[in-house]
Amino acid sequence: MNLSQRERILAGGVGLVLLLFVGNYFWESIRKGFDSKNNEILNLTKQRDDQKLQVTAGAIAKSKLNRLVSQSLPSNEEKARAQYLEWLINLADECELIDPLPKSMGDSVEKDLYQSFRFQLSGTGTIENATKLLHAFHAKDYLHRVLRFDMQPLPNSKIPNQLKIALDCEVLALKNAKPEQPAPAENAPRLERPLEEYQNSIVGRNIFAPTNNAPLFEKSKQVSATLGIKMDVGLAAKDSDPGQVVKYEFEGEPIRGMQLDPASGNLSWTALELGDYKVGVRATDSGIPAKSSVQWISIKVQEPPPAVKKPKDFDVASQAFVSALISDGKGPQAWIRSKTENKTLYLREGEQLKLGDIEGKVISIGSNFLEVETEGKRWTVGQDESLADAYKRGIED
Repeated sequence: MNLSQRERILAGGVGLVLLLFVGNYFWESIRKGFDSKNNEILNLTKQRDDQKLQVTAGAIAKSKLNRLVSQSLPSNEEKARAQYLEWLINLADECELIDPLPKSMGDSVEKDLYQSFRFQLSGTGTIENATKLLHAFHAKDYLHRVLRFDMQPLPNSKIPNQLKIALDCEVLALKNAKPEQPAPAENAPRLERPLEEYQNSIVGRNIFAPTNNAPLFEKSKQVSATLGIKMDVGLAAKDSDPGQVVKYEFEGEPIRGMQLDPASGNLSWTALELGDYKVGVRATDSGIPAKSSVQWISIKVQEPPPAVKKPKDFDVASQAFVSALISDGKGPQAWIRSKTENKTLYLREGEQLKLGDIEGKVISIGSNFLEVETEGKRWTVGQDESLADAYKRGIED
């Protein structure tokens, strides 16, 4: 059958449409296959990346866990409790708590990676001791934390500004720690400031007591001292706050040889040179925060007054007489009878005579007199003459 020109053109258009339709169908099939493969590749790549991330996170977590081991208690429960209790005892001593009581509280709690323990440390002290306690606790690089911290004033305490202090805490022991894991040696990086800065901001705000007043001290004091003679000066500062103790210390460098009693404030010194001196003494109370005041003492060292010669006391010598002058195989001898003391001295030449305030050396013994030398001056005494009269006559002559 012969087709006309128009029919051939129409048949060619229909064939072309069919060809395009079939081609599009196959193209869509191929494209969907590629998209499916690409999506599968993307999913597999994502799974691979996720697995890498998990492996990396696990490695990081393991590394962190290994670093935390140095902060852990021993994995052995008995050793863990003993180690931390020993540290709490040392902590109480370091913070100067009175009657400290560290103890373990309850059973431990076991988790997948660690075991937790609870402890308590209680005692009495001031707000300054409490500040030291918290600072030292956070400075220690254990895996521990404060669960409760309580302070209560003790108004009837004999020591002023005392508080009842209690600290409850939790500490961890990792499962991968050693059974005898040593305590952390380094300080923890938890604290940004030194203890002194915390004390300045915390201790200075004593919320449990009225404002502390400084001890009252005279600003200056003038005293005199004598060369070579010990000087004692009482420096008593008055504190209007009841129950507080005042301690004394030198302000700056003290004068050489000067001593200060820290409890009583007594200042003692023996001056070895003439001149004018100045020394400062600081009085500090036991309040919170502690207050102090300074007193400056001006000291003028003078020559000692001329010595006054003490008159001789002849009471004993006035009743002493030469009772006998004899000579035996050993030479002459003088007997001196002291009626007041009811005794007799037996002296030979060269011997020392001491009776009351009279002292001298026997120079010679004659048949009716005795010659004595006192301080380079000689005097004589006869029989039945009192030594006091003879001494007075000989010294004045």
